[in-house]
Amino acid sequence: MKSKMIVLFLLVRVLVYAQTDSTDLIVQKMMKEQKITGLSLAVIKNGKAVVNKGYGLANVEHNVPVTEKTVIRLGSVSKQFFATAILKLMEEGKLSIEDHVHKFFPDAPETWKPIQVKHLMSHTSGLKREGPAYNNSIIQPDLVIIKSAYSLPLDFKTGEKYQYCNLAYFMLAEIITQLSGMPWQDYIREKLFIPAGMKNSGMTDFYPIIPNRASGYMHKNGALVNADAMYAVRPSGGFLSTSTDMILWDKVLTEKNIILKKENWELLWQPFIKTSGNSASKEYYGFGWAINELNGRKVVEHGGSNIGFRSFYARFVNDGLSIIIMTNTDEANPAAIVRALSEYYFRKK
Repeated sequence: MKSKMIVLFLLVRVLVYAQTDSTDLIVQKMMKEQKITGLSLAVIKNGKAVVNKGYGLANVEHNVPVTEKTVIRLGSVSKQFFATAILKLMEEGKLSIEDHVHKFFPDAPETWKPIQVKHLMSHTSGLKREGPAYNNSIIQPDLVIIKSAYSLPLDFKTGEKYQYCNLAYFMLAEIITQLSGMPWQDYIREKLFIPAGMKNSGMTDFYPIIPNRASGYMHKNGALVNADAMYAVRPSGGFLSTSTDMILWDKVLTEKNIILKKENWELLWQPFIKTSGNSASKEYYGFGWAINELNGRKVVEHGGSNIGFRSFYARFVNDGLSIIIMTNTDEANPAAIVRALSEYYFRKK
C-alpha cells in the first residue's frame, strides 16, 4: 500500500509539473514572438488558482522580475469596477440604471436627453469615443473632459448600436463621485476592493510611490524604450492591480455572495447589445464586460490598454476557467495568449 501511495504521489507531481511547464512554454514562446518585456499571469480552475506568477521584467533598467506581487495597469479591464460600483449605488437606492444623464449633468445639451445610465455602461449612448479636452499630459477634473463634449453631435441615435466610448465611463465615474460623496477611486476601494481583500489595487496615479509598480515599455525603431508617461487619470482605464488581487476579484465574481446581490452580478453579464452589425455574430456587450463565444464555450471578457501596458481577462463561465494576463509592453497582444492558454487547458480536461 505504501509503495502504491508513493507511485501515486510521484505521478501527481509529474502531472502538475507537466501542466505548469506547458503553461510556461506557451507564455514564453508568445512573449518572445510579441516582444513582451514582462507579464503577470493568473489561471483559476474551479475556484482554485493553479497559476499565479510573473515572467520577464517589471523594470529593465534595474533588472527587477515580474512576480505575483507586481502592480500593473489594467487599462479598460477597469471598466468592470465602474459598472459594479454603479450597480452597488443602485442597491443602495441612490440611482436607477434607467435614470437619464440630465439628472446628474443638468447643463448637458438637449441631444443628450435620451441617454440613460445603462447606455453609458453598454457603449450605446451615441457619444464620441473621447472627450476632446482629454490630454495624457494634463491632470484635469473628469467634469472638464465631460463638458468638452457638450458641443459635439451624437454619432448615432442613443441605443441604436454599439460604439466603444471612454467618455461614457468618465461620466459614470463622475456619477459615482456625486452620489457617494467621495472620489470615485475611494468609493471603489471601500465598496469593492476592501471587501474582496484586494490590498494592492488602486488608481493609476502617476506620482505616488507604489511598491512593486511595473514600468511600461514600447518599441521604437526596433529598440525597447520607456513608454510615454501618462500623467492624466482615465476613469475608462483607471486602475492598476496584481495577479494575486485579481484572483481574489475572480473569487468574488464566481461566488457572487458579497458586494452585490447575485441577480445584479448576473446583470453585468447579460447581453445588452451586439457589438457588430453581423446577424450571425455571437459577440455582445453587457455592462463593463464583453460576452462572446469561443469554440462553443461562453466567455465573458475584457481587454485593456494604456500606453506601455496591455491586459486581458477572460472567464469561461460554464467551464470554471478564468485567465488573467497583464503586461507592461505596448505592442503586446494578451488576448492571443489567453486564447492559446484556454485551448491548452481545455485539452487537458
